[in-house]
Amino acid sequence: MLDNIPILVGGLVVFVILCVVGMARMWKRVPQDKALVVTGRKKKVISGAGGFVIPLLERTDAISLENMQIIVNVTGLTSTGVDISVGALTILKIKNEDEKIFAAMEQFNTGNINGTIKNIVETSKEVLEGKLREILSGMSVEELYRNREKFASAVQEVAAHELEAMGLEIKAFTIREINDANGYLESLGKKQIAEVKKDASIAESNAKREMEITIAQNERETAIQKANLRKETEI
Repeated sequence: MLDNIPILVGGLVVFVILCVVGMARMWKRVPQDKALVVTGRKKKVISGAGGFVIPLLERTDAISLENMQIIVNVTGLTSTGVDISVGALTILKIKNEDEKIFAAMEQFNTGNINGTIKNIVETSKEVLEGKLREILSGMSVEELYRNREKFASAVQEVAAHELEAMGLEIKAFTIREINDANGYLESLGKKQIAEVKKDASIAESNAKREMEITIAQNERETAIQKANLRKETEI
């Protein structure tokens, strides 16, 4: 019996080691900028924390929650029939909510984080290009030239709804440039510059006239005061 004790102790030690190793292998630690989607026995998301995953019974797929930068360039016709080229910069990411992460994983998962990001970028770019052309076709060149913020806001609003269904959210959307090959925008710019110069010239002329009026009033008041002073002196 005593001869078996070392064997039992050794077996127990081996068992404990195997349990510890097994537990360590099942424990998954996920950084804040990543999400681990666990499926199998129960569907769950691990992000910025740790959790147990049982091999064979559960499967894991990783996805990035980092910001993704997308440059979009489109050419389309405005409501007035002018051909315009628009360049825009978009920052988007997967929304850090379980439902949105599940939706994104369902839509874009390739089994590889980099492949999944590429899939997200390509799909999002197509959506943004379509929405850019859609909004572009409903605005005149003058509106685009004078109110880029309205244009950007309209594109972001319509694209956000479609991207949200895929688990994505737009963090920023900026119109970088608006150009045309026919010089229409350039002529608008020259016209605006001419109007600004004209307004400045009118403002300068008005200011000069007001100054002359003020000086004349001051001289008249001074002359009246001198005349009154002379009268008082004579009296």
